[in-house]
Formats: sequence, structure tokens, C-alpha cells
Amino acid sequence: MKKVLRQHPARTIAKLRQKLQEIWDCFTANFCQNLVNTMPQRIPAV
Repeated sequence: MKKVLRQHPARTIAKLRQKLQEIWDCFTANFCQNLVNTMPQRIPAV
């Protein structure tokens, strides 16, 4: 999310909300599942 926002910075709160919604809508169930699956490795790393 941060990477995309840096590439296309928003100049207003409304544009930021719109861009965040667009990014959020692109998240697939598979993407979220992959994040969940990697949590066991991420927790000890922290």
C-alpha cells in the first residue's frame, strides 16, 4: 500500500481516501491468505 501511495501521492484527504479504497479493493482473498500463512515466520522475526 505504502509503495503505491508513494508512486501516486494524493494532495487532498478525499483523494487519499479514494486511492486507499482503490488499493484495498485490489486485495484478493489469495493475497490475504498468503499474509496469514506467513505470520508464523514474521512473529519470531519481530
